[in-house]
Amino acid sequence: MNEHRLVEKVENEFSDIYTHFKEFQQNSEYREYWRKCMQAISDEVLLSHIIFCNDYFHIPPVKTFLTYYKDDFIIITGNKNAVLDDFVKRSIGAFWAMVFKKALGYSGQLSVSVSMSEYYLIKTATYYYGGEKE
Repeated sequence: MNEHRLVEKVENEFSDIYTHFKEFQQNSEYREYWRKCMQAISDEVLLSHIIFCNDYFHIPPVKTFLTYYKDDFIIITGNKNAVLDDFVKRSIGAFWAMVFKKALGYSGQLSVSVSMSEYYLIKTATYYYGGEKE
């Protein structure tokens, strides 16, 4: 799927598919987080790195995404450790599930431990397999 179609699909279908997280896309309180997510999938080079890390090293997209934008999230959250509330963490997870499962067609997923205790306070995240790249 090309970058433009991917962005369009996520923008148009996220709140319909992930109804519990529609506020993440639609509520202005979460606008900066949504923009960062959309910025990531609009950046062809970054997205290719996120996919590569997922496919070859089984690094969850959430971890790669949050690591890449750490400094931005420190600013957005207003705290030096970029601690995210539970809804934002789950919403970002749903966003990447949308990208990999619904837009890129990955068929499987596995939750794994991630070491993000210094920043974000995230203990687990999901990587995807069975995609078109494999």
